[in-house]
Amino acid sequence: MIEAPHTYHALYLGVHAAHRAAPHIWTDHHCTRLLTSIMSSKPFSWRVVGVTEEALKRLHQLNYRYKSGEGLTRAHLRPRIETVRDLLKRDEPMSEPEFIEYWLTHDRTVICAKGENKPTIAHFIPIENSRGSLFSSNSVAWKHGKAECDLLKTLYAEHFVRSQLTGERQTAEVKIAPPVTSLGSLR
Repeated sequence: MIEAPHTYHALYLGVHAAHRAAPHIWTDHHCTRLLTSIMSSKPFSWRVVGVTEEALKRLHQLNYRYKSGEGLTRAHLRPRIETVRDLLKRDEPMSEPEFIEYWLTHDRTVICAKGENKPTIAHFIPIENSRGSLFSSNSVAWKHGKAECDLLKTLYAEHFVRSQLTGERQTAEVKIAPPVTSLGSLR
């Protein structure tokens, strides 16, 4: 899924070493910015695993098309600084497969309406996107084509049109993965 994963791992190793050598210079906040820059704006980055009800309503108003400046964004399910702190607090850095798997596990996002991304997202409508092929990153925004529009139409029909008939709504509660100490604990 990630082309040339060794290059990302090598940069992580550099950030880890800098933080260990001079944590007063390479603070958690600085290292979060560095790793976010390294790992973002790639097709695998910020994998969308859900959408909030407010965002889905807004997308319905936009005919399921994403447009910059229309009050939609992505929110991480786990604050990036927490992910980076877990990566940096280890005495020894993670191996390449561990690092890549850890990052992908903790880099999940939800499409939300502006303002919903400040607190942690508590409820959202889940989207099956384990391969990250839907809403893939292309800088700060995401790719949004026919497959994404069709999925959003279906979700809207299931969650709002059907809920008007049955009075039920289905949302997911966020389940944050615990910090990983070894690759085996991800299985």
